[in-house]
Amino acid sequence: MKSNAPKIDNDLKGVFFENAYSPFVILNRDMDFVDVNQAAVTTIGVVKENFIGKNILDLFPYLEGTERYDSYKDVLKTGVSTGFDELIFKGENAEIRFMSRAFKIGDYLGITTLDVTNVINTIDKLKSTETSLREVNKNLQRKNKELEDFSYAAAHDLRAPLTNLKSLLHMISDSGLTINEYVPIVEKMKVVAKVMCDKIRALNEVIAIKSNFSDDKEEMVFSEVVSKIRAAYCQEIIEGRTIIKEDFSSCPKINYNPDQLEIIIQNLMSNTLKYRHPNRKLSIKITTKVIDGKTTFFFKDNGLGFEQNLADKIFGLFKRMHTHVEGLGIGLYIIHSVINRNGGEINVNSKINKGTEFIIQFK
Repeated sequence: MKSNAPKIDNDLKGVFFENAYSPFVILNRDMDFVDVNQAAVTTIGVVKENFIGKNILDLFPYLEGTERYDSYKDVLKTGVSTGFDELIFKGENAEIRFMSRAFKIGDYLGITTLDVTNVINTIDKLKSTETSLREVNKNLQRKNKELEDFSYAAAHDLRAPLTNLKSLLHMISDSGLTINEYVPIVEKMKVVAKVMCDKIRALNEVIAIKSNFSDDKEEMVFSEVVSKIRAAYCQEIIEGRTIIKEDFSSCPKINYNPDQLEIIIQNLMSNTLKYRHPNRKLSIKITTKVIDGKTTFFFKDNGLGFEQNLADKIFGLFKRMHTHVEGLGIGLYIIHSVINRNGGEINVNSKINKGTEFIIQFK
C-alpha cells in the first residue's frame, strides 16, 4: 500500500537539525562526534570544527564508567532509546540543567537535550518559599503560645492582689470601723498596691524587651561583655565575697545581638548574686565551649540551688524558687524568651544548698 505521507528531503531535515532550539548531536559506534547543531555548539562553547571527530570522552571525561555512558552504548546495540530526567552541565558562563534523550539513527547514536534550568530554578524557589512559609508559621505558632502563656500568667498573678484590695476596701466601707482601726487596713492596702505596681512595672519591662527584639548581630567578645556586667554589679560582688572564674579560651567570641547577649548574662549574674548561700563565699564559674558545632555557654554557682524537678517551672513568668529576698521572677523568663527567640536552648541543673548551673546552647 502506497503511503500518502509527504517525503521530507535531506536538505529540509538538515535545516531543522541546524536551527533547532535544543542541542542535538550525532555520534558513531566509537562514540566520536559526527555532527552537532548550532544550539549544541553555543551551549557547550566549543567551535564546531574542533568538535567533529572528537570522542565524547575527550570532551566529557567524567562520563567514563558512568551509567549514562553505558546506556549510550546499549542504545547502539539494542536500538531501544533511553532518557535522563535531570543532568547538569557546567559551561564557561553558567550551570545548565537539562533533560536528555538518546536514540538510534541508522548506525549512529542521536542525542537530543532540553534545557530545563529555568524550570528547575523555579521549582527550587518554590520549595524555598514553602520552607520559609513553614518557618514563618512555626514562629507565629511559637509567638502565639508565648502570648497565651504571658496573658495567662499576667492575669493570674494580678488577680490575687486585686482580690485582696477589693476585700480590704469592703472591710473599710462595710464594717463601721473607727479611724484608728482603719490604719492597719490601709497599711495592708499599701502593701497590696505596691505588689500590683511592681508586677505591672515588670510586665511593662517584659513587653518593652520583647517589642524591641532585633535580628541585628555583631561579633561579641565574651570576656568584654562579662567584664562590663561585673563592673555594674561590683558592690554586690564585693559584699558576697564573690570569686569569679572565667574561661573563654575554647570559644572567645560569638555573633549575636549585643543588647540581648547582655540581657542574658546580666540576669544570670543578678540571680546568682541574689540567691547566694549565706554561709559561704559565692563562687561563679563562667565558661564557653563549642559542642556539636554550636557555641555553648556555662554559668555555674555554689548558691542556694533548688529541687531539680522544678527545673521546668523556673522559666515561667513570676516564678520564684526563693522568697526570702526581693524579686518578681521575671529574670529567667526574659532569658528564656531571648534565647528561644534566637533559636537557642537553655537547660538548668541544680541541687539544694549545692548550687545551680545554666547551660545555654546558642544557635
